[in-house]
Amino acid sequence: MSDNQRLIMRVRHLMALGTRNDNPHEAARAVALAQRLMQRHNLTQDMFSLTEVSESVCDSLTSNAERVPAWLNSLATVVCMATGCRSWFGWYVYTSMGGNKIHRRSLHFYGFSERPEIARYIFTVLQRQLRVATDRHTKSYRSRRILLRTLRCRADQFREGWVSGVWQVLQSFAPSSGETSVLQRWLVQRHRGNALTGLTIREVGSCRGDKMARMVGWLAGRDADVHQGLYGAQAPHQITEGGTAYD
Repeated sequence: MSDNQRLIMRVRHLMALGTRNDNPHEAARAVALAQRLMQRHNLTQDMFSLTEVSESVCDSLTSNAERVPAWLNSLATVVCMATGCRSWFGWYVYTSMGGNKIHRRSLHFYGFSERPEIARYIFTVLQRQLRVATDRHTKSYRSRRILLRTLRCRADQFREGWVSGVWQVLQSFAPSSGETSVLQRWLVQRHRGNALTGLTIREVGSCRGDKMARMVGWLAGRDADVHQGLYGAQAPHQITEGGTAYD
C-alpha cells in the first residue's frame, strides 16, 4: 500500500469518527483534522472517489478476433447495464504448452466497489450459456446441406437474438451522473500514456433463414432464469437455463 493510500485511509477514518461520534466536540475535532490533512497533502474528494473504483478482467473470451463480433460486444454492454459498470476490450499474450506466444482478447470491467467482480461473474456464466445454446441450435442444421457461410451467419443471428432476449430478464442499473464522471476520470488515469484505440465491430451478415434464427435465439435468451444469491447486498447472480445451474 502506498503512502498516499494510507493517508486516504486515515482521512476516511477521521471522517467516519466525525460523522458517527455522539460527542460533538470530538466529532468536530476529527473532521477538522481530516480537513487539515487533505489541505496539507493536496488531497481532493475526487481522489477518494477514484480509490473506490476497481477492475476485474475476463481473459477467456469466445472470440479472439481483431474485429469483435457485434453479439460479443452487445453481451458486454448488457452486463455493464445490469451492474452499473463500464468495460473495454484489450489484448494479452498467452504462452501455450509448446512455448508459442498467442495474442488473445480480454474484457475489462471497471466500476465501484464489488460491481466489476459481479459483472465478470455474470459475463462468464452468460457466455458459457450462450455457447451451449448456440451449439444446441446449430445441431438442428447438421442433417441438412447448408453452406458453411450460411451456417455461421445463422449462428451469429441466433447469438444476437439470445443476447437481446437475456436483456429482457436482467434489470438496468445505471450509475449516477456523479459516478459516471468519476469512472471517466479513472479510465483516463488508468490509460495515461497509453490511450485506448477505437473498437472495430464485426456486424452480422444476412442469409437465408436469418430472421428465424434470431427469433429462436431471442426466445431462448428470454427464457433464461436469473436469480440473485443471498451473499450480501450485491451478490453475484446465479443464472440458469433449462433447470441447470452454471457456476
